[in-house]
Amino acid sequence: MSLFSDLESLPDVPGIYLMKDENETIIYVGKAKSLKQRVKQHFAITEDSKELQLQTLTKRVDWFVTRTEAEAILLEKRMIQQLSPKLNVKLKDDKSSLLIRITMEERYPQLLIVRDTDSKMKKSLYFGPYPSATALRKTVKLVLKLFPICNCGKNVERMRERKTTVRCMRARIGRCLAPCMNDISVGQYKKHVRNAISFLKGDVADLFDSLEKEMWEAAEQENFEKASEVRNLIATIQSSLFFQKDTRSEARDVDILAFEEDENIIVFCKLEFRAHRINHLQIYTHTKEEISPTTMREIFSLIYGIERPKTKLLISKNMVEQFVNDEKIDFSTPTDEKSEDLVEIARKNAKTELLKYMRDEKYKEDSVKTLMEMQELLRLPKKPEIIHGIDVSTLMGRLSVGSCVTFVNGVPEKKFYRRFRIKHPYSKSNDYAMMKEVITRKYRSPQLESDPSPDLIVVDGGKGQLNVARKVMVDYDLPFPVVSIAKKHEEIFVEWDNNPIILPKTSPILKLMQRVRDESHRFAISYHRYLRKTTMQESIFESIKGIGKQKTRILFTNYKNVEEITEAKIEDIAKILVTNERIAEKIVELAKKLKKTNY
Repeated sequence: MSLFSDLESLPDVPGIYLMKDENETIIYVGKAKSLKQRVKQHFAITEDSKELQLQTLTKRVDWFVTRTEAEAILLEKRMIQQLSPKLNVKLKDDKSSLLIRITMEERYPQLLIVRDTDSKMKKSLYFGPYPSATALRKTVKLVLKLFPICNCGKNVERMRERKTTVRCMRARIGRCLAPCMNDISVGQYKKHVRNAISFLKGDVADLFDSLEKEMWEAAEQENFEKASEVRNLIATIQSSLFFQKDTRSEARDVDILAFEEDENIIVFCKLEFRAHRINHLQIYTHTKEEISPTTMREIFSLIYGIERPKTKLLISKNMVEQFVNDEKIDFSTPTDEKSEDLVEIARKNAKTELLKYMRDEKYKEDSVKTLMEMQELLRLPKKPEIIHGIDVSTLMGRLSVGSCVTFVNGVPEKKFYRRFRIKHPYSKSNDYAMMKEVITRKYRSPQLESDPSPDLIVVDGGKGQLNVARKVMVDYDLPFPVVSIAKKHEEIFVEWDNNPIILPKTSPILKLMQRVRDESHRFAISYHRYLRKTTMQESIFESIKGIGKQKTRILFTNYKNVEEITEAKIEDIAKILVTNERIAEKIVELAKKLKKTNY
């Protein structure tokens, strides 16, 4: 199965996505309001080196569906904590961490936005880091809306002593408790601070319990205005985070079990619901040759092993109807809209996994058929199990590059991707010369002898590009069949016919050739843009007094990119360039500026 098919199958619903490398290791976890739109954004043509790294490493995409974007945010955080994907750290902003600080040293603690912890303020509480300023601002805005504590950063005690009479804007609109105006006691104020801390920690269930207790106490004291305010606050929190409306403590922890099946496959989903939110999702996929459960005991054994469930169980009705209950474990089925929503999200994830498995199996079957039909259509000597896609990219003959991507049985094999910087500086675009250089370096280089030989080479372009490629093949006695595919009308050109082959847009053969062509083009373009960016960076370093073209060339020979320069020792740079440490410091400072601006 291929990354292309994963992208085509993404649903237009909220959820989290898991990007995997060629070893099926999860390298990145993200959240999305729309999985389809968000994940495809990662694979748009870009000059961002971080996104390019993600594109290069990602081979498959999996996903889980949630009810809302808010649930996706919480589940993403949980998955990152559990899995520690390497790119979730690398793709963060290179600046210092974005944190929320609660100044517990003060009698009236404030909520502040900071970039670093302060060792002198030992009582302060910190929350974060946040991956972006946008995420931080949204969180702060919500917290201050729910809990109107102070965030001006001013000395509240001094303002109280001076008996200030000037209310800030947040106090005027009821968004700040205004401790500087002597309007509230320390005890009352800190109750709001504690609630804000519980919210930031994710202890939403405890927060709900505390607020409910406060509401009923106010009602018993016939302080109905206070009770109404607390009730409205509970409703606002629920509405803001889309949590389940049932806030009773005993209902906040539950495991939801659901399943889906077809003739050969059975998929179970366990959804862990903790503190009124989705905490974890786990999928169990098996062929019916491996397992064919008929009782609840077998299902519980599959999911929980020898342990017994530690929480209440909510089970889909179709599971209760299909499997015999021979296990003395209490469980319930959905009885209201809230529980039905939870079971439905578990069933959706089970169904999604079932469809992915069936799609993978069908793709394998279809790939064999497609390759056999391709062999017949293109008159190839053998089935094209290994296809190479070759493309060149240039800008008026400058910074010309070539690429060769490899597909094995219709699936990209990125470990065999190769890219080439055209060595000869052509005065203008010269397709034959560039194609000749790429092909000869790819197929005649001793360093690449271990790469698999192609059963078919696909070139981007029309009849002219095909003729260029064929001439190179003949000149160097290379036995590989070549075809070209032109973008404008998606025509396929072959050497044995002057007329192009035109296939229906829905043809699997055409779709596979388009994928090969587009991937080779993407790979070439991304390298070309990288070189343009690097060249511009090199020219900027030449502006430093005492650093010319020659020393810049030496600098980038020893350090691959700007990131490596920022991490290098000043004395090492000075030694390599045979210069003084003052100039070396300027080089590192400039590199850091370029890195921060992602230049």
